[in-house]
Amino acid sequence: MSAFAQILVPVDYSEPADAALRLAAELARAFKGRLLVLHLLPLEVYGLGEYPIVSGDGVRLAEETERLQAHVREVLEPHGPLPAYEVEVTWGSPYLHIVELAIERRVDLIVIGTHGRTGIKHVLLGSVAEKTVRLAPCPVLTVRPEAAEGVEPIAEVERPEASRRPPRRGEVGSLMRYRPVTVSPSDSLEAARVEMRTARVRHLPVVEEGRLVGMLSDRDLPAYSGQLERTRVHVAMTLDPVTVSPDTTVETAARIMLERRVRALPVVEGERIVGILSSSDILEDYIRAARR
Repeated sequence: MSAFAQILVPVDYSEPADAALRLAAELARAFKGRLLVLHLLPLEVYGLGEYPIVSGDGVRLAEETERLQAHVREVLEPHGPLPAYEVEVTWGSPYLHIVELAIERRVDLIVIGTHGRTGIKHVLLGSVAEKTVRLAPCPVLTVRPEAAEGVEPIAEVERPEASRRPPRRGEVGSLMRYRPVTVSPSDSLEAARVEMRTARVRHLPVVEEGRLVGMLSDRDLPAYSGQLERTRVHVAMTLDPVTVSPDTTVETAARIMLERRVRALPVVEGERIVGILSSSDILEDYIRAARR
């Protein structure tokens, strides 16, 4: 079987998305794979008292499907023979549907363009590419905006390091953040604080020689106010933190968080950390389920 037998490409008709589509086509040709080109339409919700109405027009769906078919041919035909592909158009939240489709169709790779939002736009709107990387069950190839300016496409691969078996719905592996930011026991608390701020996280697994040795939370830092630069991580970290595995159920993980009064759990296989699950990840999944 091809290494990339099924490649998912979300398309929003932007230049970064077209660059991602071209890269995905090159991979599909090289590995004799198949493209799954996805376009998400925003749901239109109309308020009517306490009962909102969600609009979904079948005619528009058919028109958008035809438009996407034509767009794929227009973008790819000038660059070589068309690889095998299919298109899907539906309504829904972009990153949630991308991840769900990747799990459902056993996708081997997601190739996605990123608009590179920063500042307040990033805070308010978030990044579909970033959220996809965090939740995806397979490697994600992100194409930066530079690819839209005539520069050779710049891409980064985020490859989950957990078990190669695709995570099942309801398992920690389907929600956890792969390849979490980590710190060393010998790092300063100031360095750890900067890492938390840069990565926008509240918890850092503490790793020594590839082995998980502790957990550091933003709640551990105030006790060392004024001494962050001089204090090492091992002084403030929680030793022997409770862990879960990728195939632990989300329900079990949530119960552990409540019982231990922690907001995040490192995910390990053997002694190797492969991800981290936070209470916000579980909340996001609950909200997604409630919308169905």
